Amino acid sequence: MYIGCNWSKELKMLLEKDAVKVDYVKSGAFGNFDNEFETMRSMRPVLLHGLGYFENVGMKNIEIIDFNRANELIKKCNSPHYGVHLAIRNSDMHDGMTDNDIYEQISKNIKAFKNNLNVPILIENSPDTAIERKEYDFYPYFTPERISEIVMNNNIYFLLDIAHAKITAQDHGWDIYEYIKSLPLERIKEIHLAGSGRNKEGFPMDTHQSMADEDYKLLAWVLEKSNPDIVTLEYNGVKGENEEVVIKNLEEQLGMLKKIAMF
Repeated sequence: MYIGCNWSKELKMLLEKDAVKVDYVKSGAFGNFDNEFETMRSMRPVLLHGLGYFENVGMKNIEIIDFNRANELIKKCNSPHYGVHLAIRNSDMHDGMTDNDIYEQISKNIKAFKNNLNVPILIENSPDTAIERKEYDFYPYFTPERISEIVMNNNIYFLLDIAHAKITAQDHGWDIYEYIKSLPLERIKEIHLAGSGRNKEGFPMDTHQSMADEDYKLLAWVLEKSNPDIVTLEYNGVKGENEEVVIKNLEEQLGMLKKIAMF
């Protein structure tokens, strides 16, 4: 099993010293990507995650995606697959849209991704919390039944984001182990990892902070029930953490992932 990690200057420093085990760096093709690509690629293959279109499988304007550019980037990155969020925004829905209409739109877009990309696509579970619904305009599409239906009926693979699953379960008052157990674990190709937190009102949030003991325990349990190719740490520091703290946190987390991955 390979280990990936979000790209950051702190990760770069650790890789230059050969201080951590990382097989892939992860980055989206937006922001400072073009300026840093050569450096990233000189160090590791790149898990490409995001093309800058805020793409998800429910989007109504999939025609804006330049799939030729996407395939060129995937090839340059040597990315083994491409992950797309399983989500639909309320703003992408028309009046009177039914659950069946949503399913058909998502399935149609999945077919487009499959037909136009040169690597397998993975569908990533999106979080469903009060904060996520407000900030990202997501329509709830998070139940194990819906996720399994999409994955199995479209014959695609699953990207399990454990933090997304965790805060979804917290927001709905569900047991996280029961929730994850009901997802299509046999289809997992990659797992995303990060710690999570709450805002000042107490609502669960996808904060991408350092992993806690409960997160490692949950990961180990998931790995007993699945066989992913890659586990990816989505941590590159949070607000208020200086360079020294980020480096320390990266070393600790990647060290723990190395131990877990060896079993």
